Amino acid sequence: MNEEQGQTETGESSQTGNYSHLVEEAEDGLYMLDGDGRFELLNSAFVELTGYDREDLLGADPRRVLADGEVERFNGKIRSVIATEDTSGSMLTTVVTKGGQRKPVEIRFSLLPSEDEEYDGLTGVARDIRARRHREQKLDVLSRVLRHNVRNRLNLIFGHAATLQDADDETHRAAAEKIEDAAEELMEISEKARTAQTEVGFNPSEHDRTDVTELIEHLAVQLRREHPAANITLDLPPELVVSAPDSYRIALSELVENAIEHNPDAEPTVVIRVEQTDNAVRTIVEDECPPIPESDLQAINEGKETPLMHSLGIGLWLANWVADTVGGELELNRRADGAGNQAVIVLPGA
Repeated sequence: MNEEQGQTETGESSQTGNYSHLVEEAEDGLYMLDGDGRFELLNSAFVELTGYDREDLLGADPRRVLADGEVERFNGKIRSVIATEDTSGSMLTTVVTKGGQRKPVEIRFSLLPSEDEEYDGLTGVARDIRARRHREQKLDVLSRVLRHNVRNRLNLIFGHAATLQDADDETHRAAAEKIEDAAEELMEISEKARTAQTEVGFNPSEHDRTDVTELIEHLAVQLRREHPAANITLDLPPELVVSAPDSYRIALSELVENAIEHNPDAEPTVVIRVEQTDNAVRTIVEDECPPIPESDLQAINEGKETPLMHSLGIGLWLANWVADTVGGELELNRRADGAGNQAVIVLPGA
């Protein structure tokens, strides 16, 4: 080998090493599938995204990391790209980690070149979009809720203020009371909106290991003091440490206060129960209230507010965002006996 050949091979080796370093250090998950649809190459970010060891994924089918039914959608997208003679595509899907955590991701892929024009695999990028989805959803929901409530409550304030100008003393007092109630409600909505903006953020590196039993016991003491007429009952394990954001306490407090405030009984009853399964920790709040409005359930379940589906408050959204922050979810159901509602914050297990 002459000197020129040696320099060329050394340069190519160095360049290949630089490419490998770039792939391994990329912030997004990078992957390669072979012609049989199995993982052939993964970088550290993809391994971290899924929670699996690299050895668990190499040679495995994407079903190991994608939610049920998503591989079929993915394959359908690949077939569509091939049929249109394009070389790349993308889709939104859900990755299920080794620990059972669900993560919304955006997948982009490019088909590998093939001499016989047959499918020969692909390379792709998987990007965790939880932060983006949280940011967009929060801004949209808060904007709609605040616009709707501020406009309606201010109209009420102006209307009763006009009544005060010409009414007798008794009417003055009644109108003044309605004005005060409307102003207090508007203040409460504003405070919850501020809490949503400042406290319910998304940063997975800041999740704390929390003893939820101890946290709920302390929260119950505070809530009993603030609502002395309420009967708050606990059914908790002696100790249960899980990964939960600081805002978990805020979410739980909102659910309990909703259960108290929407109960027409002078002495409302609320039960807080915690259950642990192999893959999840369920914090259950049961009340004796009328059914949650269908519009609220639909708004939460569909993940958006629209002019025709309007949530009455931000409390349920706070709980929903907190659960979603760590890959969990908020479940809203009617109790099996039909005597009240059941709100469940589902967090991934240890």
